[in-house]
Amino acid sequence: MIPNEPALSVSGLRRAFPMGRGVPDLVAVDDVSFELAPGGSLGVVGESGSGKSTVARMLVGLERPDSGEIRVAGRTRGVRERGRAARLRRAREIQLVFQNPLESLDRRLTAAQCLHHVLRLHGADRAEADRRALE
Repeated sequence: MIPNEPALSVSGLRRAFPMGRGVPDLVAVDDVSFELAPGGSLGVVGESGSGKSTVARMLVGLERPDSGEIRVAGRTRGVRERGRAARLRRAREIQLVFQNPLESLDRRLTAAQCLHHVLRLHGADRAEADRRALE
């Protein structure tokens, strides 16, 4: 992270989806901008269809914005870096938190197993991940 930089900075984000011949594009996100300070949190509120999920998908790289800029930890997100190290760094920098845990958690795993996986992703060794997941 670059000193005095926001943890997350979004400016002028736009995303439209083509609807087909003769039908105007569906603009899902239009000129969204915000900043998140290191250690801060952000809640995005809006009615169904207002673009919340599309913004989240762009932040984690599952959708590409038509225009605008996303900066995470001082680095512009854009051209996708390849390889395991880059993928793990992106996963550590920003993640989605789903609204409905009953629909988003793997029902084949216990809550402790789900937590263990995330703790390992963020660098905990097996013993520490076991201990913290059981807490």
